[in-house]
Amino acid sequence: MWENMLSVLGVKTFARSISSWLGRVEVAATEDSLLFVGVGSGRAAKFLRALGLHPPSEGCSELIDEAAAQLIEYFEGRRRSFSLPVNFLGTDFQVRVWEKTMEIPYGSTRSYSWVARRVGCASPRPVGRALSANHLMLIVPCHRVVEAHGGLGGFSAGLALKKKLLQHEARHMGEGCDKTKSASMR
Repeated sequence: MWENMLSVLGVKTFARSISSWLGRVEVAATEDSLLFVGVGSGRAAKFLRALGLHPPSEGCSELIDEAAAQLIEYFEGRRRSFSLPVNFLGTDFQVRVWEKTMEIPYGSTRSYSWVARRVGCASPRPVGRALSANHLMLIVPCHRVVEAHGGLGGFSAGLALKKKLLQHEARHMGEGCDKTKSASMR
């Protein structure tokens, strides 16, 4: 339903690519909310097309600039969470999983079972499926969700990147960091 509403409304979208130690990170947003954060070339445009939205407009928006600035701070170890308006595009269950995942502190991990219990689900498997559909990588820190016995579990961008993200956060845990606001959710 939301795909059709966004498309019918003729929503203007913006995108930007950021180079980082993680690789190319793409960000897409409307004028007032973040829609996509992911690793790899062309993924933002593909995501927008799947929603029935037109390709991103040329130029930038204040939100895209702010998202890029916050992501760069994260990659530099100076930001622990994000303060950006987001638009969750998923089922009610997926949104509950993503919101609960956003509560996992920087530098910490929780198990798929932990998330499942907190969203009222008897099994961790649906949590894993919901996290695999996360379209706001890093903003929704699904890399912080691991298997109960300590294994990494899955990660849509690959286990090597998940491990790098966890190591990055562990490395910067002891350092002072003023940027600890949580992302706002719409």
